[in-house]
Amino acid sequence: MTHTDLVEKTNLIRVLLVDDESDVKPLLEHRLRKVPGKKFKIDWVASYNDGLGAIKKQEHDVYLVDYRLGAQSGLELIREANTFGIQAPFIVLTAAANPIIDLEATKIGAADFLVKDPLDHITLERSIRYAMQHFQTLRALQKSNERFRLLFERSMDAILISDDEGKILEANSAASALFGSSREKLVETQLSDLGTTEFDNAFFQQEEQSVGELSFTQPDGESRFAEFSACRFAPNLNLCILRDITERRQLEREIQEISEREQRRLGQDLHDGLGQALTGINFLTKVLQQKLTAKKVDEAKDAGYISSLINQALQHCRELARGLCPVVLEDNDLHAALQQLSDHVEKIFGVNCPVIFDSSIKIHENPVAVHLYRIAQEATTNAVKHGQAKNIHISLVRNNGEMVLRVKDDGSGLPKEALKHKGMGLRVMQHRARMINASLEIIPAKPCGTLVLCSLDYSGRTKPVKKPESVKGAEPKKRQRKQPALSKA
Repeated sequence: MTHTDLVEKTNLIRVLLVDDESDVKPLLEHRLRKVPGKKFKIDWVASYNDGLGAIKKQEHDVYLVDYRLGAQSGLELIREANTFGIQAPFIVLTAAANPIIDLEATKIGAADFLVKDPLDHITLERSIRYAMQHFQTLRALQKSNERFRLLFERSMDAILISDDEGKILEANSAASALFGSSREKLVETQLSDLGTTEFDNAFFQQEEQSVGELSFTQPDGESRFAEFSACRFAPNLNLCILRDITERRQLEREIQEISEREQRRLGQDLHDGLGQALTGINFLTKVLQQKLTAKKVDEAKDAGYISSLINQALQHCRELARGLCPVVLEDNDLHAALQQLSDHVEKIFGVNCPVIFDSSIKIHENPVAVHLYRIAQEATTNAVKHGQAKNIHISLVRNNGEMVLRVKDDGSGLPKEALKHKGMGLRVMQHRARMINASLEIIPAKPCGTLVLCSLDYSGRTKPVKKPESVKGAEPKKRQRKQPALSKA
């Protein structure tokens, strides 16, 4: 049972008095007997060394220490007790008031500074009570701080704490590992020193939690990706938690590449396998039709009808193969692929679908061209099937240093449920945009329809991650802001 439990159960408060004058103990006992509803037991030691020994045992609830203890002082006694890691409710007693000693006693952890005479029982009891309450509060804060420190240090996620000026005040070991820098270098530096323009103190000064993704380069040149959440959790204190998603991003990329390869393989199989088989069957059917016609057999018409059906199946097979594996994308010819998509939409669905393409745009990475094509393909499919659009405009142009894919239709727009739950391929489009580090917006068009915007570096090369792609019209749970890279110089 702790002393605190004992006090709460019996109302007995154990007091240690450290004073070289023997008449102080009976004086204090007399005054404390006047306190109603509480019992005090005072143990007395007369010397510095005896006092230190008794304090080390920590068997008392409060410690009254005289300022003068022979050649030494009560303040020295408290300091030495502190060196042993002892924290307790200390009250310093003195013969005369002295504001300098009072201030010094407070600095070393004393709860109060009392003049022995005059000292009534009300003042003494209140001082003891406040000292004990103050100590319990400090101990609770200390335990809370220890729990926080334990979570802070053992967290697998990187944690940064900064002030309103953007200076990093705290960084855990996971943050050190994430950024490839020592904690000593991270602490006391600015968020902007991490190499960003917007990942700074202004980003954290929001009432709502902010989330985002960023990329950065470690000092050894390794590129990393992280997702983060940030908020202001106290005046002049901002919290950012980052999770390394580099391996996840690489896995996503590999899965996407496997998916693209399988689509290309399936498209080639359709074209080279089923397509060639249908072509052969169609040829034989036409020969059969000619022979039956020559013999003037009535079944010649049936053979002709079969041939027309095979032609339709062959055309459908070619369209499927072209959709799964746009041949022109193998040569990074996104312009031709988009024009091919436009021709397909106009031919199959009877929808007007012009394409505007800035010929100065050069895409150097095939995955970028593939993902942009698939986003445009998904957007046009949604416009026709779900929006009943009559006109779809596709464009790929430069805008303020960025390459922007724009798909606008005049249909009925995407249903609210689709925006809310991100159905109908919206998640797929978002994923594709994220894989090429682009931002994606899906917003209502004016006066009607839907506008899909996908923006990334005009060269088409992989660039730092922007904000998580947004679908306007949905109900986001957290505020999101556009994020630049977090890169080392």
